[in-house]
Amino acid sequence: MSMTDSTLVANTDDAKSVSLKNLADELGYSQASMRKTVERRGFVPFQLGTGSNKPNYLSAEDATKLRNIIENEKNNRIPPGRKTQLTATSGVYFIEIPSYSGISRIKIGWSDKLKDRFDTYRTIVPDLRIWAVWHTSDEWCERAALRCAEKLGRRIHQELFEFPDIPTALDDLISLFEKLAVPVSLPGGEIDAPVVDAKSNSSP
Repeated sequence: MSMTDSTLVANTDDAKSVSLKNLADELGYSQASMRKTVERRGFVPFQLGTGSNKPNYLSAEDATKLRNIIENEKNNRIPPGRKTQLTATSGVYFIEIPSYSGISRIKIGWSDKLKDRFDTYRTIVPDLRIWAVWHTSDEWCERAALRCAEKLGRRIHQELFEFPDIPTALDDLISLFEKLAVPVSLPGGEIDAPVVDAKSNSSP
């Protein structure tokens, strides 16, 4: 059942449906965030009856598709037929955040409005250093980047990391995004400029 479906059948057989609660438990997600997790991946949950507190379900077929999508994301795989969507305004960023201790830390995140996000950061850190940007509208690419970063350094808090060597960590992330068919944009141009493949110049 895709996001374009406008009619949902309320009398779906329970045996052919999977509750979002059960999916959350199975996949290791918070029950509170499971609906958003499902909708972000193009599925529309439905209820089997009327009432504000009725549980939400996916069809068994959609539940299987969701499991496959999440498994592919965990393994940084793009299934056949699925293309990463490139865009000029949104993407994953790799920026340096100075700390009071003098240790440089890297923040990795995704935004649908990169320029606005960086302008906000610069009000706090005027000399903000942007190491790299991967222009994509696919928010799941951020999760792939964070999982990769966890293997390369120490996670301080959510999107904040310390790496033994920042350029080496960046090279590994560039390699990851190459597998996802997302080229990197490096310093030297506008952050909202068209994407370019610049791996050969990966050391800022």
